[in-house]
Amino acid sequence: MFRPESDWTGQDRFGVDKFYIEASASVSDARVDIRHFNWVRPSSGVFSPEKHYLDYSLNTQPRRSMLSMGRSGGFVASGDMLYMPPHRQYVGEPALQERHLVCVALGDAFLEELFDGERPFHRLEPCADVQNIAMRRFFEGLAAELREPGFASQALIESMLMGLAVELVRHVSTQEFGAGSPRSTRQVRHIVDYVMDNLAAPLGVADIARGCNMSVRHVARVFKDGTGVSLGEFVARSRIALAKELLRGDGTRIKEISWRCGFSSTSAFSAAFRVATGQTPKDFRCQPRLVH
Repeated sequence: MFRPESDWTGQDRFGVDKFYIEASASVSDARVDIRHFNWVRPSSGVFSPEKHYLDYSLNTQPRRSMLSMGRSGGFVASGDMLYMPPHRQYVGEPALQERHLVCVALGDAFLEELFDGERPFHRLEPCADVQNIAMRRFFEGLAAELREPGFASQALIESMLMGLAVELVRHVSTQEFGAGSPRSTRQVRHIVDYVMDNLAAPLGVADIARGCNMSVRHVARVFKDGTGVSLGEFVARSRIALAKELLRGDGTRIKEISWRCGFSSTSAFSAAFRVATGQTPKDFRCQPRLVH
């Protein structure tokens, strides 16, 4: 039985090439790591985590893998963030593409201490496409801290893992008990997909409203109500996140990165990047990565 939350040591990696863990950290029986691998052969298999498993795709392109989450509905497409409760069997059909993931495994001891003996995770259902802006920020924060650890890094990682767990419970509770209607949830997902697919294009509120076939007033309100984040903030954060990945990549020129991230000029990109990260794009690219 394949354990996705493990480091894959001793497990059959059929169809997988160039697997490595870039960085990792542990808190009690919780673990987070950044892993890279490449699916090179068509395959499918059954897997079952021993802990609560979440992962988040750092790829700029959507993953095309299909998953059976143990429901009668059959296979569904995997989004960039997924959650799997432990001790269940899932079937995966991975797409042939490179994967760059932040993987989190949350054990019972970590969760029981966090929730003071309560067990909210025991009622959570699997989800192949979690749509939650706060969780996305926690994942991106974990990736950044693992790659460039600073003062009190372990404490910060622990706090982000705690925040991720709490936000997942809140998110699922919202879906179950109706804080947002199914229609508004679908609209938020549509807005997120549109933004992520068009980061190189103009993304003012009017542009997004037109692209999503909504009114300007409605698109801003439904996104803020559904996520707690303004649409402008989400666009800005998404562009910086994409810029970081491209700067860590294969040597793409900074001028091209600024264009692909939707900035009108290299100077505008550099200014926005420095405000968001405290570094220029050039300094960020030249900074050596730390591998644990």
